[in-house]
Amino acid sequence: MPTSTQFRWKRSLNGLRFLHEEHTIICEVAKSSGPEFQEYYEKFCAEHGIDIAELNAKHAERVREMYGVEKNLGQLSDEQIEEQKASPVEEAAVIKFQGSVGEEGETAVDKEMHETFTRLFKAIATHVHPDKARDDFTRDLFEEAFKEAKQALDKQQYFKLLEMAEELDIELPKNYNEQISWMETEQKRLRNSIQKATQTYNYLFYDCDSDDRRDNLIRSFLQQLFGFEVPQKNT
Repeated sequence: MPTSTQFRWKRSLNGLRFLHEEHTIICEVAKSSGPEFQEYYEKFCAEHGIDIAELNAKHAERVREMYGVEKNLGQLSDEQIEEQKASPVEEAAVIKFQGSVGEEGETAVDKEMHETFTRLFKAIATHVHPDKARDDFTRDLFEEAFKEAKQALDKQQYFKLLEMAEELDIELPKNYNEQISWMETEQKRLRNSIQKATQTYNYLFYDCDSDDRRDNLIRSFLQQLFGFEVPQKNT
């Protein structure tokens, strides 16, 4: 390929690899902060005499809308309904000040890339399939590599397949321009997803470095979800 295309391909590949790692870390932070947010939220409400269950019941439709809770409650048992009313914020996935973080559906280029890398996955599989192992040790290594390649394909982390192919000296797909186009689009999607994750109350709670900031975040949460105003404490 031309030198300019080669450099652009490598830069796109490195950028995509970085964003995947960043996305994974941020999503893990947001998820792990959920229980901490919930615990602080319940403590804050108890200290301010706020009945969470009453607010959930009063604003049930709003809670369902914000959290994607199953709307057809008629299909749930009475116990399940009460659980959803009592604790709809286990992961606190509401986005603060919801904006227009765009999400794109699957495109023709996505399908083409999946076909391209499915073929590469099959080429890798012929080298690392566990059935080709000569002994138990090699079989374990092959099984791990096979699972890693399959996971990379399923999660569209195609850069991992490219890395594995280079290690195994397997010829890489030649549609470099199409790969570049897809990688640039995928980077945009990941940036949008990262932006969305960092706007959740989970992540914002993780980012708070004082109780005053945490209290203000809970006030903002109650205002956004329930339209409930909690007075600022006097200082």
